[in-house]
Amino acid sequence: MMKTYKIKDVAQIRLLADPLKLQLLQAFAEKARTTKDVASDLGESVTKLYRHVDALHDAGLLEIAEEKQKRGTIERTFRAIAERFEADHALFVDDEGEDAPDAAREILRAAETEILEALATCRDDSDEQGLLMRMRCKASPERIGELRQSLQQWCDSVQQDDDCSDDDKSREVGALIAFYPVD
Repeated sequence: MMKTYKIKDVAQIRLLADPLKLQLLQAFAEKARTTKDVASDLGESVTKLYRHVDALHDAGLLEIAEEKQKRGTIERTFRAIAERFEADHALFVDDEGEDAPDAAREILRAAETEILEALATCRDDSDEQGLLMRMRCKASPERIGELRQSLQQWCDSVQQDDDCSDDDKSREVGALIAFYPVD
């Protein structure tokens, strides 16, 4: 599995705008597993997930890690092709047409819904209190390079395997990160 996959296809970006498909891709990025295993972890019906898993596989975001004959059918174990997925900024240049910006808007709308729901349920006294921040800063090109590298290192450290097991104490958090030049 590669560390980072640059998405260069608008169809792949559109798939990841769907929160369920994004959850599936994350589950398969954590470790190779069957659709049945993921359905159990997500509390979803396995039949509901088959078409979503097939769409991710057909789009090249999942690969088959193993196939076994099991009771007259073939059981497939899937894994994500990478640990992290990033959209290639070249998709969003003006001469690429309207599809890419629309796909980015779909992702932002899905994130907006998730963020607003999370912020609405946060308690002030919780360690899991939500954080919503938008900022701009001015710095030298060198300092901006350092900030970008620090952000990249933070993302890498968050995605590294840690000693957190799948017990009841582990929690999941979300983050939407955009680092971009402002004219």
